[in-house]
Amino acid sequence: MKISRLLAAALAAAVWIPVVQAQAVPSSDTFTFNGSTPCSAINSWNGDPTAYSEDRGTICLTQGGTGGGYGSAIEVPFQLGFLNNGYLSPCDPITFGPKVWTKGDGTHDGDTFTLSGSTTCPYFTGEYGGTSDNLLDGFSVVADYTHVAHSYYYHGRKYTYFVDTLEGGTGTVEETVLHATTVTGGSGSIE
Repeated sequence: MKISRLLAAALAAAVWIPVVQAQAVPSSDTFTFNGSTPCSAINSWNGDPTAYSEDRGTICLTQGGTGGGYGSAIEVPFQLGFLNNGYLSPCDPITFGPKVWTKGDGTHDGDTFTLSGSTTCPYFTGEYGGTSDNLLDGFSVVADYTHVAHSYYYHGRKYTYFVDTLEGGTGTVEETVLHATTVTGGSGSIE
């Protein structure tokens, strides 16, 4: 029994064959950084201080890159496979949690604390019009600070104020999958 071509085309169009596109495997790498400001040199990757010695990268906690700007930034060695060859600048501002005092309570010179925070870098994803295999890069840090007292005299009276000095820290840069993509469709013929 023969089925008309029109009926065959209608049946073929009604058959949906799901095909899941291959996706990149999300990455995650750890790093340490020094206390330079406004941007700090990255000292090691994944616990290895000799890895990527030609360019370990930098991290800017409070500005969008070494030239300034909005947000935060990180430069990751391109060999690690992150979006935009690892140059993630600018990223959104880091959202920091509260200070956690590790020595003292913030009332004395030399008291220390940590700040933990994280951000994402949406300017390199499909979220803002580019293509990225539905990946979103971002990073998190635990930054170590020392509370340093500075004093001055004005009209015979001593005034003291504190400045928080970045000493360094640790972090993780990672890619996450925004959502899975499924492509449907199909064709066929029936005779």
